[in-house]
Amino acid sequence: MLTKGYAETRLTDLAREAGISVSHFLYYFDSKEAVLEEVCEEVVEQTLAEILSYRDEPPEERIHVLVDHVFIRSVVARSELGVILELIALSIHRSKIREKLDHYNREMMAYLTDLFEHAPRKPGVSAREAADIAAAIWIGLLTNSQYDAGLDDGRARRLFRRSLFDLANIRNLESPTVLSNVSQKKLRTARASA
Repeated sequence: MLTKGYAETRLTDLAREAGISVSHFLYYFDSKEAVLEEVCEEVVEQTLAEILSYRDEPPEERIHVLVDHVFIRSVVARSELGVILELIALSIHRSKIREKLDHYNREMMAYLTDLFEHAPRKPGVSAREAADIAAAIWIGLLTNSQYDAGLDDGRARRLFRRSLFDLANIRNLESPTVLSNVSQKKLRTARASA
């Protein structure tokens, strides 16, 4: 699915990658869609676990971690982003995928709202409004960075970081070197497992 995408992946491809026959594969997953649901669950839970582990850090650190988690990608992570975009599209007609992405969205919006509740914020902008704007910028930059040759990961990362610091009304500390030793260790661990 990472290399071909969901639509082009066949059960025989999945079974071959698993090193088993199609009938044996069907013992574990009754359909290709069941595999997709498992992939969705894994992506959602891993992402939430990594990001939510910073909930108790100061807003500045949470912003750096969120930005770096979203926009520091390897080639494998780039293909995972393709699967994520496919999951978003498929959720329109697949209720189980939609449920998982709804859960992810609720958790991330609560996280962003909490982040902005602990920041001074722009005058006249509520924490939820700041979270809504941040989420829109996030998905927009992620999607556009896939198609716009002038929007590489570094530029997208800088724009997202600047936007979050602006919404939080915090002086933009461009370098994540302000992270505490604990947060630096967590970030290195998250990057190593990605």
